[in-house]
Amino acid sequence: MKDEITKVVEVGIIGVDSAMCWIGDPCYVLPDGKKDNPGRDWDAFCEAMFSDATSREGIRLFERGIGVCVMTPHGDGGYPVSATIKDGRITSVTVQFEPDDDDD
Repeated sequence: MKDEITKVVEVGIIGVDSAMCWIGDPCYVLPDGKKDNPGRDWDAFCEAMFSDATSREGIRLFERGIGVCVMTPHGDGGYPVSATIKDGRITSVTVQFEPDDDDD
């Protein structure tokens, strides 16, 4: 059996100016001319955030399966993103909103 190689790599930083982090396929939220598309403009997206989603601990899950929006705990700023890579394939991506306790 081949040994699996797993590593975690910092891949960048996301900039946040709306106190929100969107997780989802952009083709489901980018403007496409459909009236019910929550990404047709900023007002429609914000309206969908509060009417077409279930909320749980700062996380909004869109019922149509188009994505998840996470409210950032410190609002605007830059948040580091890391990827877990196993045998050359990305298996997960993590956005760190709080520093690790051992980073102090």
